[in-house]
Amino acid sequence: MSQPEAVCRHAETKGRRGRRLLIILLLLAAPLLLACSMIPSFLIDPADRRAPRDSATGVMLGAEERNLGPEDAPGAVLFVHGFAGAGNNFNELPERLAAKGWRVRVMRLPGHGTSPRDLENVTAGELLDAVLSETKALREKHAHVVLVGHSMGGALSTLTAAQIPVDGIVLGGAYFGMTDRWYYGMKPERWTKVGSVISRWAYKGRLFTQVNRKEAKKQIVSYTWIPTKTGVMLIDLGRRANDIGTLSRVTCPVLMIHSHGDIAASPKAAEHAFKAMASDKKRLLWFDRSNHHIYWDYDAEAVAKAVEAFCDQIETSSSPPPER
Repeated sequence: MSQPEAVCRHAETKGRRGRRLLIILLLLAAPLLLACSMIPSFLIDPADRRAPRDSATGVMLGAEERNLGPEDAPGAVLFVHGFAGAGNNFNELPERLAAKGWRVRVMRLPGHGTSPRDLENVTAGELLDAVLSETKALREKHAHVVLVGHSMGGALSTLTAAQIPVDGIVLGGAYFGMTDRWYYGMKPERWTKVGSVISRWAYKGRLFTQVNRKEAKKQIVSYTWIPTKTGVMLIDLGRRANDIGTLSRVTCPVLMIHSHGDIAASPKAAEHAFKAMASDKKRLLWFDRSNHHIYWDYDAEAVAKAVEAFCDQIETSSSPPPER
């Protein structure tokens, strides 16, 4: 048998094994998928009612918009949270930067912090427009603006930096693709698309809050249930952020913070995006004691200090020369 024939035979065998494994996984998952398809939407409401809320606005505590620090500060930081998450996902970092003299804006993305029913029909365009609008508003009042993102907020920050001038972006556990594992049987993006057809809702809750420090789970604000169709939207958003056309237009300073153990946002996809960014001032830091919620995990203090140092450098380099 020639070498090309052997290679083809090996590929065919590998393909058959892969298909068999996929069939087995689907059969094993069938009862769970069937149960999910039968989840009545009224189960979403009890989870909503249990979430602590501001009595006046109805917004979940920890998800509210916040403005911190001096209004006349030369520099401003916009915090952009992740998918189904909230502003509190940054831990105490907003307060720390405000104490250092930055004007801090913690935004609330459309469809977030209220009910997952509000998230169900939100589009990627609406999310990006919200971040663009917040960024432009800060640019009108402050000499320099930095975006700090988490997860999907990192993708949105990247897309924003590719469209309008900003002075720096911080990408913590940024989402440019889903983490894959060999035992998934097929790509998680494909599972997400299949799930969106089978069931309207997917359970998240604390069980699937990806943070290694267990005591942090109860402090991280997120929806308990997620509309599955928005998972497909998230895939599209990550693909757009990881496009070379987008990344080649990111020229501002970049600080990427990630973990090789991030179960949600692919470390490989994040590193690929980082390398493709056109900025000549960029730094990638790995914090491997942590998981996806990197601002809350075991490396939280080191992460906060790295972000503070990055912002200090932005402030120094962006400051006008002293008068003589």
